Amino acid sequence: MIRLGVLLIALAGPACATTDGWPALHDVSGVASDDVLNVRAGPGAGHQIIGSLAPDAANVEVIRPSDDFEWGLVNVGERSGWASLTFLARHGGQWDGKIPDPRQCFGTEPFWSITIDPPRMTLAMPGMEPRKGLISGLYGSRSRRDRFAFRGSFFPTEAGDLDAVFAIRTEACDDGMSDRDYGIGVDLLLTSPSLPLDRDATGLFSGCCSIAPPAE
Repeated sequence: MIRLGVLLIALAGPACATTDGWPALHDVSGVASDDVLNVRAGPGAGHQIIGSLAPDAANVEVIRPSDDFEWGLVNVGERSGWASLTFLARHGGQWDGKIPDPRQCFGTEPFWSITIDPPRMTLAMPGMEPRKGLISGLYGSRSRRDRFAFRGSFFPTEAGDLDAVFAIRTEACDDGMSDRDYGIGVDLLLTSPSLPLDRDATGLFSGCCSIAPPAE
């Protein structure tokens, strides 16, 4: 599988690797096969259990750590909670300033979503068939370590071409549909050089992104 990191040109020096970046992918580790990793309402063992992660759960997205770096905010079901970082093994290569590797971006009013399997992506919107496309460029900001962009295009259909520019930023984000939290916000600009095209499929769309692969 091709990952976004393979496509990017390194825009930051080795110093960026000195600080961990968030959100970040982790695997559950050190939990017995007949047990689970509890997810709690707050960052501490005294908080209510609101969910759990399987002992072999992989690609768990930790949105951010607690102030003491002992707990991590994760999504379970339709809400967010806290899991002990003692039992979450962080994937390597996720340093502050590295271009994120979003796998899902989505928003509401209107509802839209893009699933990403680099360099491929698929756009879904109400009232139109899913459109497949390719990512063609990735960029890190020259002045900020929390701002990035990538661009691509969706394959031509009878409705015309559709070009996409994503402006993404690592910050707290609410999807507007659930009690989940995310660590990446996105503004998606969809434009078309061809006509005719359904106007509902063009314009500026805002939402959140997740680095966790879609559930199979």
